[in-house]
Amino acid sequence: LPISSFHSVIQLVFHGFACWQRPTMFVPESYGLGLAMAFGALVCWGSWSVTLVLAGKAMTFQLYYLNFTLSFLVTGFAVGFLGGSVGSGGEMYGFTKPFAEEITGGHDTHCYLWGMSGGVIWNLANILLCKGIAMMGNAIGFPLCVGLGMVTGAVVGYVQDPKSHLSFLIPGVLVALCAICTVGLLSYRKDLEAAAKDDSEGSSQEESSDDSVSSSDAAPEAEKAAAQTSAEDVGMARKLVVCIAGGLLLGLSNIGVGKATSEPCSMSPYANQLYFSIGVFFSSAVVVPFITACPIEGGKGTSLGQSLRGCCSISWKYHALARLGGFILCAGFFFFNLGNKPLSLTITYCIGQSAPLVGILWGTFFFKEFAGTSPRVWGLVPVVCALFATAIALIAAAG
Repeated sequence: LPISSFHSVIQLVFHGFACWQRPTMFVPESYGLGLAMAFGALVCWGSWSVTLVLAGKAMTFQLYYLNFTLSFLVTGFAVGFLGGSVGSGGEMYGFTKPFAEEITGGHDTHCYLWGMSGGVIWNLANILLCKGIAMMGNAIGFPLCVGLGMVTGAVVGYVQDPKSHLSFLIPGVLVALCAICTVGLLSYRKDLEAAAKDDSEGSSQEESSDDSVSSSDAAPEAEKAAAQTSAEDVGMARKLVVCIAGGLLLGLSNIGVGKATSEPCSMSPYANQLYFSIGVFFSSAVVVPFITACPIEGGKGTSLGQSLRGCCSISWKYHALARLGGFILCAGFFFFNLGNKPLSLTITYCIGQSAPLVGILWGTFFFKEFAGTSPRVWGLVPVVCALFATAIALIAAAG
């Protein structure tokens, strides 16, 4: 559909509001409040994946992503209208148009396309990130994707908005990269200990289990073995391409955000995020069926209908978890957009991309992932936290 069609639909939805809406908009005016927005992005970007872990126990990735992107789109409209209609601070940055007017023709068409392109590129990166981690493992795939995304995003952000002090920004990014690599080492050691424990338990029970395995139990084991063999058949070149592409696209999505929110477009944080959400939704409608029919991991594909089969039999709690994930992540992007104004695109992005710190805290205190591990494993947790805290302090000082 052409962009003019999106404008027509949105204009019909918001036509009734445009008659009375005042040109008010909440946007942080102080550096301290901007930092609060950056920390909000940090918390949200580090927390949404918890819903993927929990909901993934009962539904396929495709079904999760369907719920996720629908929620992401609805949140973009709802939060955009609420935040773009109340409060103050927008006039300080020249945001004097009512929100309904701004999103229905208040800017040139190419501005809306820039906003949507940011969502499209980020969504491709997010899908590649999930697939890359699944193929490479969390110990290698996660630091490679997120670390490369942080560096690329920092460079892209600084080129578009060079108002950060490099004497603090560069050390901050380097320390954050060290923290992300330490997360990889932590995951690697944890996986080694878990594998050693499983091997010792399996060898002690092997003789008794050989006699008691029934035919009904053998089938699932055969399926698991086949799946493991399929995962191992993926070439290293493909794994690296997926992870590197995901990391590069993650940082390059800042081009769309920067172009849409800077002159001559100067879209408000709410309008930009609304079109970002539209880009995420419509790109998912194309990409998810494609990667289902042609899996990134290789092998035989299936239809989207087969992947979504049985969705009605899944408890509403898991659907709610997937939608909560979309809401949390979209809210994080609103925080990110709002923090860009008093800080800068680079500083807000780098603080938000320190999200693995929040993920470590979720794994430690909620999932109890490190319970029963040796000091070689859990001893790295405070090291990771200290590195991320140092990186965030340095990056914040760069403003």
